[in-house]
Amino acid sequence: MPGHRDQQTDATDGAGPIRTCVGCRRRDSDSRLLRIVHDPGAAALVPDPRRRANGRGAWVHRDERCITTALDRRALTRSLRIAGAVSQDAVAEVLGALRLERENKERTSNDEHTVKLER
Repeated sequence: MPGHRDQQTDATDGAGPIRTCVGCRRRDSDSRLLRIVHDPGAAALVPDPRRRANGRGAWVHRDERCITTALDRRALTRSLRIAGAVSQDAVAEVLGALRLERENKERTSNDEHTVKLER
């Protein structure tokens, strides 16, 4: 019997709990997603890479597009059930780190390609 669309997963390994990314709305293993929590003391959203912080968490892929979409749609604050304004600086820093990581990978792959062509 085929399952409902919301019961189907995009996870390939099936290990661990399945969570939904608030950016792209795809389901995946929690090991592939980044947990974001609300820090009420600082009134800020903070990443929880160890997945140990208390309280409600929102899950997002470690992908620039998913994080940007989640921030633009205010999906993080909505899924965390936060009323009022919160700082998204920490999440923006994670986004910046992901961009830098991607640029470094692109530079490395371009350098490797150049070296191969020179040989």
